[in-house]
Amino acid sequence: MTPVRRIVAEKRRLVYPLIAAVILNVALFAAVVYPLSQKVEGGERAADDAAAALAAARRDHTAARQTVTGKVSADDELKKFYGAVLPPDLSAARRVTLGGLADLARQAGVKHERTQWNQEVARDGRLGKLTATVTLSGQYRDIRRLIHDIETAPEFLILENLALTQRPDRDTGLNVTIDVSTYYRIEGNEF
Repeated sequence: MTPVRRIVAEKRRLVYPLIAAVILNVALFAAVVYPLSQKVEGGERAADDAAAALAAARRDHTAARQTVTGKVSADDELKKFYGAVLPPDLSAARRVTLGGLADLARQAGVKHERTQWNQEVARDGRLGKLTATVTLSGQYRDIRRLIHDIETAPEFLILENLALTQRPDRDTGLNVTIDVSTYYRIEGNEF
């Protein structure tokens, strides 16, 4: 008889309960502990997923709030632009365009020769566009100064087109034709 068999035979009272306890522990682990540990892991994964979803929802909420705040701010700025920057009507637009250009040309040392007007109404009928095609003559540096002055003027003037040509007599400078536009509010339309 081998020593293990002999020990088992002599200590049967102790060995069989130990073997039964080991089998019972394995059965309890397989039947109770392992399924509960899987449920706990599943609950932890669900909690992590819920936390990630909550964080994403908070980010979306913050972005939506910023969008609303930005839209309100943009609407306020647009109303301010329409009310304070744009000329209120056609006659004010003519004064801004013609008066502003004449003053800027005089300050730059450029000679004003003629002006042609073109008036349009925007598609929605709330704004009008006044374009002045102005022919000027002067030296290159003075024309550059005039262009800079138009682009940095406090009035809302848009330099849309510029055509520069050499005069036949080279000593008198250059001819320049510029299209300068401004927009104005059409009467009766509030923004």
